[in-house]
Amino acid sequence: MKRFQIRPSVCFGGEALSALDELAGKRVLVVTDRFLSESGLLDRVRAHLTGPVEVFDEVTPDPSLELVAKGAAVFRAFAPEAVAAFGGGSPLDCAKAIVRFGCPAGQDRPLFYAIPTTAGTGSEVTSFAILTHDGVKLPLVEDSLLPDTAILDPAFLSGVPAKVAADTGMDVLTHALEAYVAAGANDFTDALAAHAFALAWQALPSAAAGEREARSVMLNASCMAGLAFNEAGLGVCHSMAHALGGRFHVAHGRLNGILIPAVVAFNSADRTAARKYGRLAQLCGLSGTARALVSGLNRMRIRLEMPGSLSGAGLDRNEVLEAVPALTEAALADICLSGNPRAVSRAEVEQLIRGAL
Repeated sequence: MKRFQIRPSVCFGGEALSALDELAGKRVLVVTDRFLSESGLLDRVRAHLTGPVEVFDEVTPDPSLELVAKGAAVFRAFAPEAVAAFGGGSPLDCAKAIVRFGCPAGQDRPLFYAIPTTAGTGSEVTSFAILTHDGVKLPLVEDSLLPDTAILDPAFLSGVPAKVAADTGMDVLTHALEAYVAAGANDFTDALAAHAFALAWQALPSAAAGEREARSVMLNASCMAGLAFNEAGLGVCHSMAHALGGRFHVAHGRLNGILIPAVVAFNSADRTAARKYGRLAQLCGLSGTARALVSGLNRMRIRLEMPGSLSGAGLDRNEVLEAVPALTEAALADICLSGNPRAVSRAEVEQLIRGAL
């Protein structure tokens, strides 16, 4: 038996923040980063919170286990009735882990609201949290991490720099693409993944250029892609991106943009995957083949002025070559690998990483 479920309630559009009014009078812990806390954007969130509020704003990119432990201590001391995660993937993932490890055993979890400020991770609707320890990204996956409510307010994307919009947008495309061909894909996830991919394909160049409506479309596409991959799974592209990102601290979406064309070519040896890649290509106005999709992805990357190789992203070639065995080991151990539509050997992972140099 297969199962498809959507747990978070998704509130979107210009008045989406009014969903926080449901927390009137409650004790709310806000988890965010220092920039959002000091930029004035957090004030828009706090305006809807009428009860006691505690702000944990120490989240940094690639949140560590030590950071989560610090946040969990704040959680236990404040004893919130609700948690509001506000920011990009790092604050959302960190908040998930803080709730998971901060909530005392046997006690009901507080209400959990997720408010993304970038269009990329889809973390607001997934049971995934990516943490970092000793240079290794550790995906934490369990249903208890799912937020209760996702709030998609496109106004928060207006000040996102073009490079960040491009990086996170490529993450959306990769989420949708990998979910569409993943081992756990089904009719329901396919509908979300294919539509998310088509929306993002059309909107991403304009969104990176700062067009407001396009950024709103990307925010919705990111959420749909998150719903899809949370049920269907991902694949070897994310496994390698996690390994590389944990060691070299390159933006996750940038790594996906470098890796995904070769992954599509590799997975095309699987007939079902090749056929589905062709459908995605057709949806985007390309000829209906996996090869056309690979070419289109490379053109999209160039249009967004994103690097096409690891060395182009600033990594030292010799350092990467030296790290290939460890990177391969990390990729093979990554939970996302199990969703790949084609079995991947150690030698093939090594070849894909070397080929990205």
